Amino acid sequence: MKTIVATVLVLTTFSFTAIAGGDTYEIYLNNKLVFKQRVINPSAVDLNSLQLTKANSNDELVIYYSHCGVTGTGRSIEIKDEKNQVLKEWKYKDASGSNASMTIPVKEILELQKDNPKTILNLYYFSSKYLPKGRMIASIKMQEKNTTMNEKEKRNKNVLIVANISAINLLLWRI
Repeated sequence: MKTIVATVLVLTTFSFTAIAGGDTYEIYLNNKLVFKQRVINPSAVDLNSLQLTKANSNDELVIYYSHCGVTGTGRSIEIKDEKNQVLKEWKYKDASGSNASMTIPVKEILELQKDNPKTILNLYYFSSKYLPKGRMIASIKMQEKNTTMNEKEKRNKNVLIVANISAINLLLWRI
């Protein structure tokens, strides 16, 4: 009995893994969490794509970045193109208390996309103390074309559906 209890105790103790350390960041679009990432192995970062449209022009992108629970100093956010050229940089004061957010007006990102059409923009976070070389935290993609159907496309689709239903009915009558 003692052996069974000891075995269960050892197994339950080692079955839980606590991951110490690691950076975390959250990106919000108008107070709505778009994505959250925990970076334990910097070479295995799961990058997310942030989709922005003209409808977001009055929105704000808010980023929180934490280095093992500590807010960085000398913080900045940069947007770079595919050639790693800096297109825009925002610098932020050192955070005090709960004011660790970094805000970017989406309108400024949309202007960059307008000036650099068909370019994927990449969002980088920098901290003078913790990440002086920076870390890419997201790619930003503009929705290139309107994905809604116009009236002519809707009519054509409806005609095609009616034609398919008619053909199926004819086949069923023959069977």
